[in-house]
Amino acid sequence: MALLTSLSFLYPWVLTALLTLPVIWWLLRLIPPQPKTVIFPAIRFLYQLKKEEQTTATTPWWLLLLRLLLAAIIIISVSGPGLNFTAESEQDGPLVVIVDDGWTAAETWESLKATLSKILTETARNERQIYIVTTAGSAQNSASQLTPLPDREALGMAASLAPKSWPSDHSQLLKLLPQIETLDNPEFVWLSGGLIQEQDEPDLNSFFTAIAKKGPVTIFQAQTVIAPPIIGIPKIMGETLVVPLTLATGVPAFAGNLTALAASGQILASAPVDFNSETEPLNVTLDVPNKVRNEIARLTIAGTRNAAATFLLDQRWQRRQIGLVSSDFTKNAQPLLNENHYLTEALSPFYDIERGTLEDLAGSDVLLIALGDTANLPEGLEKSLTGWIEKGGILIRFAGPKLANSDTTLVPVELRSGNRSLQGAMSWNRPARLGPIPPGSPFSSLTVPEDVRVRTQILANPTPDLLGKTWAQLADGTPLVTAAKQGRGWLVLFHTTATPDWSNLSLSGFFVEMLRDIGNLGQFSAENTSFKRTLPPFQLLDGFGKLTTDVGIAKPIATDTVADMTLDADHPPGLYGDKKYGITVNIGQFDTPYSIVDPQSYPATVRTFDTARPFNLAVPLLIIALILILADQLISLFLQGKLPLLSRVTGALLIGALVSLTMFSTANRVQAQTINGSSEEKILAATLDTRLGYIVTHDQATDAMSRAGLTGLSQQLLKRTSIEAKEPLSVDIEQDELIFYPLIYWPITVDLPPLSEQAVLKLDDYFNGGGTILFDTRNQNSAGFGRDLSGSPENIRLRQLLARLDIPRVQPVPVDHVVTRSFYLMQTFPGRYAGGELWIEDTTDSQGNDGVASILIGSNDWAAAWAIGENGNPIAATIPADPRQRELAYRFGINLVMYTLTGNYKADQVHIPAILERLGQ
Repeated sequence: MALLTSLSFLYPWVLTALLTLPVIWWLLRLIPPQPKTVIFPAIRFLYQLKKEEQTTATTPWWLLLLRLLLAAIIIISVSGPGLNFTAESEQDGPLVVIVDDGWTAAETWESLKATLSKILTETARNERQIYIVTTAGSAQNSASQLTPLPDREALGMAASLAPKSWPSDHSQLLKLLPQIETLDNPEFVWLSGGLIQEQDEPDLNSFFTAIAKKGPVTIFQAQTVIAPPIIGIPKIMGETLVVPLTLATGVPAFAGNLTALAASGQILASAPVDFNSETEPLNVTLDVPNKVRNEIARLTIAGTRNAAATFLLDQRWQRRQIGLVSSDFTKNAQPLLNENHYLTEALSPFYDIERGTLEDLAGSDVLLIALGDTANLPEGLEKSLTGWIEKGGILIRFAGPKLANSDTTLVPVELRSGNRSLQGAMSWNRPARLGPIPPGSPFSSLTVPEDVRVRTQILANPTPDLLGKTWAQLADGTPLVTAAKQGRGWLVLFHTTATPDWSNLSLSGFFVEMLRDIGNLGQFSAENTSFKRTLPPFQLLDGFGKLTTDVGIAKPIATDTVADMTLDADHPPGLYGDKKYGITVNIGQFDTPYSIVDPQSYPATVRTFDTARPFNLAVPLLIIALILILADQLISLFLQGKLPLLSRVTGALLIGALVSLTMFSTANRVQAQTINGSSEEKILAATLDTRLGYIVTHDQATDAMSRAGLTGLSQQLLKRTSIEAKEPLSVDIEQDELIFYPLIYWPITVDLPPLSEQAVLKLDDYFNGGGTILFDTRNQNSAGFGRDLSGSPENIRLRQLLARLDIPRVQPVPVDHVVTRSFYLMQTFPGRYAGGELWIEDTTDSQGNDGVASILIGSNDWAAAWAIGENGNPIAATIPADPRQRELAYRFGINLVMYTLTGNYKADQVHIPAILERLGQ
């Protein structure tokens, strides 16, 4: 019964032809069998005559039933039968599909995508106009645009959709209302991710109330919404890491495990999560030693797959190491021991303290050194310490009697000799209070305490840059803490002691917070964002909570705006910076409340996701019909007594089957060799047919995209040109011969291994023999590396590769170059991305290879724009999503192949007018 309920027909009216089956039965009964041939002498014929009365021969009943069954199968197959297709809508107007593709849809993404595919397939079969709106949007603000899509483009876009790592912005849907008003008899479908930002709920209600007046609305949602907790900002409490978890409003309970993972994926700590509405929010404690905590790269809820259930950690959650000087030449200074005591108490909550001589610490791997009151340092030691600072070290110095009477130059500002006393019988001044924190100071986020008093300090000589070097000051404006940048490091000076001798600063919590923020100078700090620094995207989270190096169109972030930034396509969650220095952006750090969508609250029909895959029955039924036709023919031959002919037909069928199996197995072997390396079959395949090649990078996703891209380009060549390009072949640069391929596509990856000497020689021979390679860095939309992407990892790797090859000079493609007119006339060469410049070998003075360039270099990711799936639809969406851009990408590919195969014949066309003129003379 379930099979019958899922059966539907594209053309059900064709089934009325089944009423003709009785007529077919009557006609078949009237047709007599074919006459039987007998040997004629007349006498023998007379002997064989039968005397009894005979009736007219008819078709056997079982053969009659077989033919009726054959007719019925043909009729049913023509009616377009299928299983699990969506119910046909009564609407004939355009369909507007709203898809939640934010992180909230990741947990049920397969069900959502299967439902979307079925809806679009059914709509395309009914030849209705399709509009697709994604709620996560993009940098081009596509959520506010309503663009009609062709059937193939809509199906291709649906196939390439993936959940984003930022939330859906349902408030943007209100911008669609003016465009929706122009539609005639529309129908609306919303594929809900199950969760919504509570702040968007009023706008979403207004939107659905408005569109319900224009046409019917259907809301699809998972039968059970899966909503794991959102991980908030962890807090360090001594030897524990306290992680806050929050459930979306409406989620009754959750039970699972919180795990802490290293960068390699190793589990470092785990704690159970027993979540219910009575304990909301829930704080989970991970007991981890400080050294282990430094290795934690991310926190995640085990068994989940969305970006909010993953929290990336950076240096803010690492316990750094600081060197505390305890040397022979500083032991004799009376306050030094007391300083070490107070410094130890102030530093121990945030740092692992390593004690040693100043010389030993400067030669170790510590990034910070705390130096108490000291006089002049030995010249060699001071020079060594200066070099350590310039390499990125942070030296924190404290004043005292020794420093007040020294003439050291290892200070951030010029000091006056002696000290300034703010108490005593001979002083008119009282102990000074702290003044406001100057702008630009790393202490700007701290609250200045009222009870801190300074009795003695060292004064700085007034200079024009003194205010810019002052991080803390007294109420009268004199500096209390000054600092100067030296190379990549910092030199910081407290103008008072680290003991209570000159002030009670060392006894306050403000002193502890100041030391903590100084330690964060080499990294980003949640409490210190006053130092503006722009960081490019390095690794980003996808919607399923996995890290990827594909940064897409993400833009750099400024550290002083992180707290107020909005998560979107420009700034998705992930790691910004580089391996040595980076900050993380996470969904849970913004404290955005979410709630479960109640579809019953909207004026719409509510349905659950349909996960059953659609299946077209027409092809299997036609195959069965062909088998029945063959069986009917064989039976007819048998009934006519033509058994020898039957034997020959059977033998021919067996031979044909064997030949087909042999060809199929051979094709499979050639296909296998396409992936597995060189072989005779692969060489024959490359030489007997025109095939494009792509370099194997051993990255599964990259190689699959290259193959799909060249497959799509080969099909376009077959459709539009006289080039009969076959399936592309993979090329292992270390093993395969290159000379068979007129054009090779080479995607550049960051982890591309160095080439052997044999491979280098092979490439040089390939270039000299007339071959062409298109190098594609695929990073046109990577942000943060400059306009020419020269600092990107892919470009650096490409330069390292080309440095070993005999590469001629390259230039941007001239406007009159042959590649701009070898088949289509074009001046831009977009791929998945647009805007990148295409570089080509300068062949102006070249006489060989018919003037065809050996190399082309670009960054627009052409393979992704050409790539098609098994169903013939595009795999990857273009950025921006413009159908014209994909068409231009195909045209560039066709132009490039024509250029490599035909040489400069197009360039010769400029001489045709002169040639014709001379012929006329």
